[in-house]
Amino acid sequence: MATTHLARIAYASATNADVPRGELDTMLSMWRRGNARRGVTGLLLYHRESVFQVLEGFPDVVQDLYSTIAHDPRHRFVAKLIDESIDERSFGDWSMGHARVARVDLGAVQPLAPLLDPGFRYWHCDLAMAKALVEAFSAGPWRRSIS
Repeated sequence: MATTHLARIAYASATNADVPRGELDTMLSMWRRGNARRGVTGLLLYHRESVFQVLEGFPDVVQDLYSTIAHDPRHRFVAKLIDESIDERSFGDWSMGHARVARVDLGAVQPLAPLLDPGFRYWHCDLAMAKALVEAFSAGPWRRSIS
C-alpha cells in the first residue's frame, strides 16, 4: 500500500534484564495484537538485553507508541535512530516481525561489521547501521528470517 501519510521510527534500547525466549514470545504475541489494532507494522531484533525495533504506521500512532516505549520502565534508555516519513511500509506483512538471525551473518554486511564483536549491543547502533538493518530485513537476504 503506497501513501504519503506514513511514518517510520527505528530505535535501539537497553533493557533492565535479559528476557527469556518464552517470555519474549508471550510479549510478542501481545504486542502483535495491539499493533494490529493500531495499524502498526514493524520488526523487532533482541539480543542480550538490547533491542532494535522498527515501527511503521500513521505518524501520530507511531509517535505515541514510541513515546510509550521510551517511557517504559523495562528500558534503561531508548535512542531514536530513524524518524522519517515513508511512502510505503517495508514490514507491512508483520504487526511485529521478530527476526532470529546469527550476528555472524549480519556482520558480513557493511556497515554491520560491529555486530561481530561479542560485546556488541543494539544500543551501539548509529544511523548508518540502523538504515542497513532496515534494508537488510525489508528487502535483503534476511527478510525470510522474520516470523
